[in-house]
Amino acid sequence: MECAVCESAEALPFRVVDGVAFHKCTSCGSIFADPEFLARVDAGLVGNYRDDYWASEMVAAIERSYGSTLVRVAETFYYARRPIRKFIDIGTGSGVLLDAVSTLLPSLGRFFHGVELFPPPEEHRSTHPNYHLGQLGDLADIFDAGVCIEVIEHLTPATLRTLAAQLAARSAKGALYYFNSGQPAFVESENPGYLGPFGTGHIVSYSIAGLSNVFGPAGFNVIALPGRQWAFLLEFGPKTPVGSPELFDRLWHPVAENMAALAIDPFGNLFRAMGQESARCYLESATAQERTRWALGLASTRQTLSAVLETRPAARFSQFVSLFRRGTR
Repeated sequence: MECAVCESAEALPFRVVDGVAFHKCTSCGSIFADPEFLARVDAGLVGNYRDDYWASEMVAAIERSYGSTLVRVAETFYYARRPIRKFIDIGTGSGVLLDAVSTLLPSLGRFFHGVELFPPPEEHRSTHPNYHLGQLGDLADIFDAGVCIEVIEHLTPATLRTLAAQLAARSAKGALYYFNSGQPAFVESENPGYLGPFGTGHIVSYSIAGLSNVFGPAGFNVIALPGRQWAFLLEFGPKTPVGSPELFDRLWHPVAENMAALAIDPFGNLFRAMGQESARCYLESATAQERTRWALGLASTRQTLSAVLETRPAARFSQFVSLFRRGTR
């Protein structure tokens, strides 16, 4: 079976969830529901956002919007390489994030927008003036940054490609977006119950490689976030590699205008602190783990080298050369 995400490799059976077969790509590593099921979703025969979904999701959405999502907004102000003058919440749901930002950062609240294609019942929707119903492509504004929290795992690859094209059309050069969505490593090692076509509505777990295939043609650079198997950044512009050193540099040298914008309101100082410290915690923890693995690997190599030096002289040189070549790759 061809991968529904990268469309260039074979996919093998992964597991069956709620009677729907899921497959995993042997190349990009993405996990996706059976293509026939995805086609039914695209045709509108299966819906992920019905009233019963929102009835169970509203509490969690409010908790995120007044909690962890605000932290992600703050991180985005650090990671962005351009001044943020318009911010978009993609798939905003009830729009409660707009209310949360307006409460804590009233000076910035009017610059925040939210768009939702499958909104909850009207009584749950925000009255914020920038709460928009419809597709991202329906908006006229150009955005500098944004977030997309717990959305794309509900979208088929075809729908996500449409979103990528619409986001590119609405993005300023260098615009940066924080996406939160469980990747395959998260599904396999941290949350086996993540997938659920009829419960959670999670029908695809996109890998970084798969996301690059979807967003790359639209002009985005997909940036992995070390230590997070459930988040990544999109940057609209040159596709240059961005690793931990570059991410650290952004945290220590953020755009001055963005920091000044956060400092206008009293709680802006809280945003500045939690944005930098949250990002640092993940980055520094991932860096420490990587260096620990390197050190353990070095210790193992030394033990092997000691064993080689104790062997017969004729075999010693050949094994030493083999070990040296392996270590310099």
